[in-house]
Amino acid sequence: MRVIFGGTFDPIHLGHLHAARTARRVLKARSVTMLPAARPGHRQPPAASIEQRWRMLCLAVRDECGLEPSAAEINRCGPSYTVDTLEALAGETPLVWCIGSDALDAIAEWHRVAELPALCHLLTFDRPRAASRRHPVPDGFARVADAAALALRPSGCIHHIGEAMLDISATQVRRTIAGGGDASALLPTEVWAYIREQELYGAQRHER
Repeated sequence: MRVIFGGTFDPIHLGHLHAARTARRVLKARSVTMLPAARPGHRQPPAASIEQRWRMLCLAVRDECGLEPSAAEINRCGPSYTVDTLEALAGETPLVWCIGSDALDAIAEWHRVAELPALCHLLTFDRPRAASRRHPVPDGFARVADAAALALRPSGCIHHIGEAMLDISATQVRRTIAGGGDASALLPTEVWAYIREQELYGAQRHER
């Protein structure tokens, strides 16, 4: 089973890392592939370049056992669509795509969404402070209560992680930085240093 945690990572923050670690533990996976969306086709372009976001991701997981960065979408031309990535990674091992409940609610708008059940399982988790409710199951997927079931079937299952995630979002991080605030409690130490060095999101270069 290969577990994939995708996102724009603009920037990657402690909430992303906590969710990825949780996914790895719940699925008893050897590793989680951290995959930045190079050119998201469903939203406004990220504030940081893909080169900067890739660098921040590498810094964030450099000392993280079991979290591995992937440049799969960076190395592919054109818009970054999940279905294309899954097709490229398809093989004998089941693929599990990790997704927040807010993204799950909008999955019907994804490119070639009808093809996803034949390509992957979904592992979902709620955003912090999100209303507690039972999210709808996308067409073609079947809800399973036991995460272990994902390893036993080739694709088409969805499992929800009920435990709380950290109350951090990339939007919150960017707003904090743009307002001149200290984002060190929201980010890996080396990522915060890089943001200040590159003056990303309105950050001021730190004193040497």
